[in-house]
Order: sequence, then C-alpha cells, then structure tokens
Amino acid sequence: MGIAALARSSTRDQLLTAGREIVLKRGFQELTVREVAAAAGANLGSFVYHFGTRDAFIRTLIEEWYAPLLSRVAVVADSAGAPIDRLRRAILQLVDFGAEQDAFMGRLLMAAAGGEKAAREFARSLAGRHPRLLVSLIAEAQADGALVEEHPLQVLCFLMASVGLPRLLANAWQGPSLFSKTVSAALGQIARDRERIVQRLDWAIRGLTPQGFR
Repeated sequence: MGIAALARSSTRDQLLTAGREIVLKRGFQELTVREVAAAAGANLGSFVYHFGTRDAFIRTLIEEWYAPLLSRVAVVADSAGAPIDRLRRAILQLVDFGAEQDAFMGRLLMAAAGGEKAAREFARSLAGRHPRLLVSLIAEAQADGALVEEHPLQVLCFLMASVGLPRLLANAWQGPSLFSKTVSAALGQIARDRERIVQRLDWAIRGLTPQGFR
C-alpha cells in the first residue's frame, strides 16, 4: 500500500473513531458532519470523499461495529460439533459481544426508536443476519433430536429471553426504581454476571430438550 493510500485509510479510520466517540457520549442524533470532521482533524472534503453523506457515514459506522459479531457467530455456526453445542456457543458470542458493546448497542437502539434512518435500516435488516444463523442451528438441533419440535423462532425467542430479558429489565429500572435500590442493584448484578447468564441459558436449553419439555 502506498503512502497516499495509507493516508486515505488513516483519515477514514480517524473519522470513524471520532464518530464512535461522539455516539458514545451523546448518541447518534447529536452527531454532525462538521463535529466528526473537526474531532478527526479532517476537513469536510475528506469526509465527503470517504463517506459522501451523514447517513452513509452512520451506516458504515454501524456496519463496522456489527461485522465482528456476525463473523464470530458465523465461525461458531460453521464449526464442528453437535448442533446444540454450536447453538449454545453462538448465543454466548452474543452475550459476550453485548457485554463488550453495551453502550454503543444502547445508543443504537435509542437511535432506531428515535427514527434515525441508518439505525432503522440496520434494525430492519437484522432478521437476515445472525438471527438467521441461530434459527438454522435450532433447526439442525431439532433434526438431531436435541430440541423439541416447536417453531424455530419460538425456540429462539425463549432462549434469547433467558439471557437478554433480565438485562433489559435491569436497564429499565436504573431510573426511577419500581423496587428498592437494594433489589434493583441485585437485579443488575444478576442480569450482567456472565456465570449466571450461562446458567440461565443452560436451564433454558435443558427445558427445551424432548426430555425436559415433558
């Protein structure tokens, strides 16, 4: 790669880094092209050269944030081993990614709910991404006799609720609490503790086996 190409790559990366920092501090809705360029030490022409528009920039920002998760889930889905074991490991990839990227994920969900175009487009596209891989693994596990013969999406909802719903509840109760601070703090700890998340996932999987479903 030549010096000019390295410089272009560096500017692009700096713009994306600046954009991520702004999103984490204030959210997608507060992101402006001028602020991103200024934070990256670049001019507006460089921004337009690399991304064209604000929407295209946000779309790239989201896609490059998401790409490692899709790759991690795909690697597990395509690996050797029993389908039920691969399903469990794939869901844990989501758990670990969510723990690592909790702040950005929260900003993204808020942006989608608030009508941010690129965030809404991403949310609408998700069904054909890692959830599709999980549904495929569920179908494989069912064919293998390891999971009950229910609709794969129903099974996926049950499994994801076991790992994700407590975290959503804990986040929702960080504001004006429905319970005492002690209970809210305990819920937050239980919802985010990886060992307990794994335990809930294993309970859910066990309950969905033909033996456990009876």
